[in-house]
Formats: sequence, C-alpha cells, structure tokens
Amino acid sequence: MLPVALIFLAGLLLGTLLNVIIVRLPRERRLLGWPRCTRTGAPLAWWQLIPLAGWLIQRGRAADGRPLHWIYPLVELLSGLTLVRLYQLYGLGPEFTYLACVCAVLIVTGAIDWLHRYIYTFVILGAALLALVAGPIVGMDWRNVALGALAAGLLFLLFYVAARVLFPSAGVPFGLGDVYLAIFIGAAVGLLNLAPALFYGMLMAGLVSAGILIARRLGQPTPVYIAYGTYLCLGAILFITLGGLG
Repeated sequence: MLPVALIFLAGLLLGTLLNVIIVRLPRERRLLGWPRCTRTGAPLAWWQLIPLAGWLIQRGRAADGRPLHWIYPLVELLSGLTLVRLYQLYGLGPEFTYLACVCAVLIVTGAIDWLHRYIYTFVILGAALLALVAGPIVGMDWRNVALGALAAGLLFLLFYVAARVLFPSAGVPFGLGDVYLAIFIGAAVGLLNLAPALFYGMLMAGLVSAGILIARRLGQPTPVYIAYGTYLCLGAILFITLGGLG
C-alpha cells in the first residue's frame, strides 16, 4: 500500500491542475500556457504554484496587494482529502480512478459555478456521457446508470420549469446548467444512489437559503442568489466520500 501522505500530495497536485481549469476556462477559454496571476496577469513564479503553500506564502494576496480568492487553496485541499478518502475506500483500483475523475469534474464545476454562476454545458454533458460509458466498465449496472441520468434530468427539469414560473425574471435561482449537472450526478452514481447523492446538496442549499431569508428579515445585506450547483457538487462529493456507493 502507498503511504497516505503520498496520495494526499497527489491530490494537492491534482487540485493545482484543477485550479488552472477553474481560472482559465471562464477567463481565457484556453488551457495551455504558463499560469498567470488572477489579479495582475503576471506569470506565476514556480513557488506560487506549490499547492496550499504558494497561497500561504503570499498571505493570500497578489503582488499588488489585492486579495487572492480563498477558493483556490480550498480546491487543492478538497482534492487532496478526496483522493485520500477514495484510496481508503477502494485502494488504487478501477473504482478509485473512476470516482476520482467524477469528483474532479464536480470540484471544477462547483468552483466555477461559485465564482461565475455558470455551468459549462459541453463539460458537464460530456462528463455525463463518459460516466454512462465508464460506469458499467467499473462494475455498475448499465440500467442503473442510464436510469439515474434520466431520472435526475427529468426531476431537475421540473425544478427548472417551476423556477421559471415562480421567478419570471433574470434572477431565476435555478438554471439549465443545474439540470445538466443533475444528469451527470445521476449517471455517475446510478438510480439506486440518486436520492442520497442529491439530498446532501439540496439540504445544504436549503439551509443556506433559510439563513439568507432570516438575514434579510433582520435587515442584513444578503446575496441576490446562491450557487445552487456548487451545493449539488459538494453534496455529491460528500456522498461519494462517505462510501455511499458501497
């Protein structure tokens, strides 16, 4: 068995690569080239790319003093902890590889939705298609996988239509991106695991929404929307790392 510290380090490095996607996909629409600072645009020094440590050495600030977003070290830490947990559950088998890829997609999608309130259709539906193929390869029943994607898509399509009716404005709290994300989660975990995989995220989103409503009643400033997709991603990762897939 490999040392857990080595798996954690691999997860941190994975998080650094995911951060490149999180930064570049919305900003530059390209993934190649040396990473640049999100504030100044200057090329990053090698030590700034060290997972967690680079952000801490800079004290969370760019060269011009502006704060760097906290989500980037969080992505690295979450990636490291997720890989460790998957290794504890499955070793370095096919399930580990499959679920590591699933969680990587969820981390990228959740981070981009939090930062930009956007879910990339080609990314999440492409990942859903791959899950429909890869799930049966690693031992999941293909009917369970296909029905999971179908059921999740139909359920969240109903949520989307209801949101459009209840909130007929540009600030609708639920979008088609959330429908596509649900399809991916359904394909990744299957129909039999769909309810608990969605429950955690929906619960977190519900609690946050309730907190926002209470704050508004108290006259406190609140965000005009919540990144619903982010909570779905976090909930699915929590379900997977708790061993929900057996």
